[in-house]
Amino acid sequence: MKNNLTIPAENFLADITLQERAFIDQEKRYYKIVVALRKKREKLGLTQTKLAQISQLPRTTITRVESGSRNATLQTLMTMAEAMGSTFEVRLK
Repeated sequence: MKNNLTIPAENFLADITLQERAFIDQEKRYYKIVVALRKKREKLGLTQTKLAQISQLPRTTITRVESGSRNATLQTLMTMAEAMGSTFEVRLK
């Protein structure tokens, strides 16, 4: 008998709690921020090393932020954005 470790998305989503759904939504929002920062850097033709020099952040910090393996502080995200001539805004709804 073959083990099938995949399940349809609709089955997965049906079995999660509201708390788990909120966590997933939060992670998706963070991922969008990370992707936007990486795309901005690439659009400007900057390497991670060059962005590190401009922002005065360690290159490893930029790598970890862009890979999603580090939960960056608001200050780090703002610093990265500002080093690329952008602003990082947070709003409460």
